Amino acid sequence: MKIIAVVMFFLMTTAAGAATLESKDAAKKLTDQIMAKVASGDIEGGLLLMKPYLIIPESEFNVMVEQSKLQLPVIQGRFGRIIGSEFIKEKSVGKSLLQIVQIQKFEKHIMRWNFIFYGPNGKWVLNTFNFDDKIHSMFEE
Repeated sequence: MKIIAVVMFFLMTTAAGAATLESKDAAKKLTDQIMAKVASGDIEGGLLLMKPYLIIPESEFNVMVEQSKLQLPVIQGRFGRIIGSEFIKEKSVGKSLLQIVQIQKFEKHIMRWNFIFYGPNGKWVLNTFNFDDKIHSMFEE
């Protein structure tokens, strides 16, 4: 049975209250820090690092954290233990959108983490992110 994509959330309507990152480099550094936590098995810690920059209500964030914690043992049961993470790519679309893709590496498979940042004024918020096991998507453009 294939693990169904775990989509945390997509485009939100407002960025009110979200902290901003000063540059694309800062956004990349944040995803590196998130993935370091995730790669150590601390998915909750990784998600908490992104919390200030997300544009979702706290109640939705808390549900997302709990769902992610429940999914991890199922994922590890299928893919084996976590063995690290790896930066895959960074792509800009226009001046206001930034995508950063990283992978969480397991013994037998990967989880793709896709982060989308929005920065209309040069300051960046984490607008969308998701993680899934769609390895074939890593080869699509």
